[in-house]
Amino acid sequence: MLPWLAMFMPLSVFLDESVHVWLFAALLPAAVFGAWSGWRHHADLKPSLLLASGLILVGCAAFLPMNTAAEIALTIPGSLLLIAGHSLNRRLQALSHFAAMQHENS
Repeated sequence: MLPWLAMFMPLSVFLDESVHVWLFAALLPAAVFGAWSGWRHHADLKPSLLLASGLILVGCAAFLPMNTAAEIALTIPGSLLLIAGHSLNRRLQALSHFAAMQHENS
């Protein structure tokens, strides 16, 4: 939901440095909840590791003092890791759900 929210925000919001802190504050519970709920269904730690790695990179970019180039160099790979973690998590949850349904029907 966060990408949709960001898409409709005025561009001037993203020019303020504090937006990174607020976006991280929104990302943190979503990533933690996604990792936890996914692990409950499929018990695979790979999505959680991807999500944690992405959170670390994005968090460092949001909270550590650095120049713009370094911030971008951490934020982009961190965001890609978050996307990969959520995508893998969804895929594993769907496979887990499908396997459970197959098991019930046999």
